[in-house]
Amino acid sequence: MGSINIFAGGYGSGKTELALNFAINSDSQGQDVVLADLDLVNPYFVSRQNQTELKAHHVKLLAPSLKLSFGDVPQLPPKLLAEVQRENQLLIDVAGDDTGGLVIGYLHRYLQQRDPVNLWLVINPYRPFAQNLYDIKESVKQFEDAARLPFTGIISNPHLAEETTADVIRSGHQQVLEYAEALQLKVGYLTVREDFYEQLKPEYGSLLKSIKIFTRPAWLQGD
Repeated sequence: MGSINIFAGGYGSGKTELALNFAINSDSQGQDVVLADLDLVNPYFVSRQNQTELKAHHVKLLAPSLKLSFGDVPQLPPKLLAEVQRENQLLIDVAGDDTGGLVIGYLHRYLQQRDPVNLWLVINPYRPFAQNLYDIKESVKQFEDAARLPFTGIISNPHLAEETTADVIRSGHQQVLEYAEALQLKVGYLTVREDFYEQLKPEYGSLLKSIKIFTRPAWLQGD
């Protein structure tokens, strides 16, 4: 029926950037590519702000209606269950806490019918609540308990926005590798901005994945 990739992580982890990039660059193999924006916790970074880009790459977006998307009452896209049960390449952007876990838990019995289902823990070790192993273990436990689904791998996404350097990436990735060992999870990708890709490719090889920045708001650029 096609793969499902779920991107979960805390505020500032970069999970939405990854969901967008994976969707836009997906090898659809003739199937529809669907991005489900289910982050109901931090709506200011959500994928629905990038509908024009997604349409240009023939990616179908599922999200709460715009008039409700910044409201207080969580709303799941009405067509979500239908998409989970049909043949497609489905990517899901979800908060990395127990609220996000509950959203995945709601889909649990439908996800069991799909293979493979990749649940990615996205870590930026420079963000609060990702700077020590205890906090990460707590977040993982809360999410997995609510989701009734274990994480299958980690995506290392170390950066400091505009202050990122190659050494920032190297140091942060080493920290993520230590987390991965403690959590007994494999690191599937090291994601970096396009301008760092060629410099770091000789060091990290196929682990390295280049991403384009879509969702950085003005206040992160110092405007």
